[in-house]
Amino acid sequence: MFIRIAFVCFFATLFLFFTKTSGSHNASTSPACLPQHCTYGPNVSYPFWLSRTDQLCGYHELGLFCYGGYTSFSHIGLYYRVKDIDYENHSLKLVDLDTFNETCPRALHSVPLGNLPLTHSPLNLNLTFYYNCSSYPSGVPSIQCLSSGANKSFVFVMGNETKGFDWSGNCEEKIVVTVLKDEITSDGDLISQFAGALDEGFVLEWQTASYCVECEESDGICGYSNTEKEMLCFCKDGSTKKSTCDGMLVAKWWNQLNKNNWALSWFQQFPHIRDLSFVNF
Repeated sequence: MFIRIAFVCFFATLFLFFTKTSGSHNASTSPACLPQHCTYGPNVSYPFWLSRTDQLCGYHELGLFCYGGYTSFSHIGLYYRVKDIDYENHSLKLVDLDTFNETCPRALHSVPLGNLPLTHSPLNLNLTFYYNCSSYPSGVPSIQCLSSGANKSFVFVMGNETKGFDWSGNCEEKIVVTVLKDEITSDGDLISQFAGALDEGFVLEWQTASYCVECEESDGICGYSNTEKEMLCFCKDGSTKKSTCDGMLVAKWWNQLNKNNWALSWFQQFPHIRDLSFVNF
């Protein structure tokens, strides 16, 4: 009984160790998983993908494309330039093409994420724009280049609007956009800073897509079949499975044991351990 309990504890430790060390998701041998790039912009690797083929390697919602030579991303008809992808920290920096490099940018929309495996980074800050306001408190600085006759437009760090005034009721449109906190140094100088902040973009972070959890936990690379309209799991032995590389992980543990003399020495003291059927309670 003691040997059984000791083995279970040891095997559980191995499970945690090798599961943890397999989390880097090294590239599969599938050609679809090779890094790609546009003329300008970061390298495109898992979980992003660039070229659309019968089989793609990555999360199918995170497809990128080249536009004018630049790495770009599109979601529900909105277009962004990809300035950077940080694979170590699971983040990417995007710039809204509707406002990029404009002298007097007018933000047109928020950043809707919907069901994408993306979330906003803590590095971000929201700005609220109110356009074509027919009435407004005196003394509040307006965006002169976005004025239309007597109507004026305003921008605030979200939540810092003038209290006691109904901005939404007195303005034609309200838009909330995301920028980087570091680009906004003072609420009082926001009028001169918002254009530069929009040009610098914002940061999103990605998480494992729910449909890819089993594949990645089995040390596979998640993919998608455009012909079959279903997910794939590319395994390190070159095979392609439907959802998981099950069976490969046990072999990986044994291979890792052979590389770790201390573990192998302990393990070989109990030859019958390799027959997992002996662990019964």
